[in-house]
Amino acid sequence: MDKNGQLTFSDDPLLSRSNEVYQLIEAGDFAPAVKLLDDLMDIEPEYPGLIEGYRTARFWLNRERELNNLEDGKATADFLMQQWKSFDDYCHDRNMTSSSSYKAAMRYIFFKASEHYKISFKKQEGTADNFDLLLNLGDCFLRLEEYSNAIETLEYARNSYKSNARLCAILGEAYYHLDDIPKSLLLFREAFFIDPSEIDLNHIRAKPIVDILEIIKTTGEYYRDIREWVPIYGFLFDIFYVKGKLHKAQVELIENEIYNLEKNFQTLSTDQLEDTNVVPRLINKYLWMLDYYEFQHYNFDNLSEIRNRLIAIDPKHFDEYFKNPDNRPKR
Repeated sequence: MDKNGQLTFSDDPLLSRSNEVYQLIEAGDFAPAVKLLDDLMDIEPEYPGLIEGYRTARFWLNRERELNNLEDGKATADFLMQQWKSFDDYCHDRNMTSSSSYKAAMRYIFFKASEHYKISFKKQEGTADNFDLLLNLGDCFLRLEEYSNAIETLEYARNSYKSNARLCAILGEAYYHLDDIPKSLLLFREAFFIDPSEIDLNHIRAKPIVDILEIIKTTGEYYRDIREWVPIYGFLFDIFYVKGKLHKAQVELIENEIYNLEKNFQTLSTDQLEDTNVVPRLINKYLWMLDYYEFQHYNFDNLSEIRNRLIAIDPKHFDEYFKNPDNRPKR
């Protein structure tokens, strides 16, 4: 007690023992954690964190035998990642994701998975397998907040396979947390260009992406997949202000994609379009060409044509945007 008779943390007889539970979970000692939790819940069943701790320790203890029967390397790492997905869903359903036990389990599972992905990478000989392993390893490093290791791993993977949305998004997140904002924005923009559906927004904490998502939510608009609209709002609100250079082959590829998307856009009804990603992807392709003809290979006629096409496709967003003189193409 302090001099006013208030209970202090040092007077709490269960505090140190409940902290011991989290240490056991983080070390992967789930059986001792369950035993200690049983003892603590007999003393004070409503003590904060005990129920979440018990659910966490029991979840992973129930999988321990199967885990121990797996070979070191990819089998173990993949099992841990698959089970983490189930555990994550389980915790979201029970509002446990902010609990100390959830965070302790995350540190253990992703550390253990990363160690086994390293073992697996050393064993693998196929390039494709190596890429998947490196991608998963980079994801583990990201979740452990080991951003430098994530970058080192994924930049190595990029040497053989650049066009992967998930890879670019993880790299963008890692570079953001190391304060390389321009590189982060460039990678995020590339990720959402390649394939927004491959990006897990639950793992992204970078402020530019969080800001875009908040802007979209405040509009009250309903979108079939909010990820598809991130690059569009990033453009409209000048959050994706870093522009990359396009090579001739990339320009030709984008033009071909626009041609195919335009065919779908003009063939499908309005109701049918709402059930697809055609509209946001078509807009996104045009935005890349808009940047190309404005900043890299200036062409007033092409800029005007793209501007008019964007207004025709989505007047709600682009009519207002291009009313601003600063956003109009200039001779």
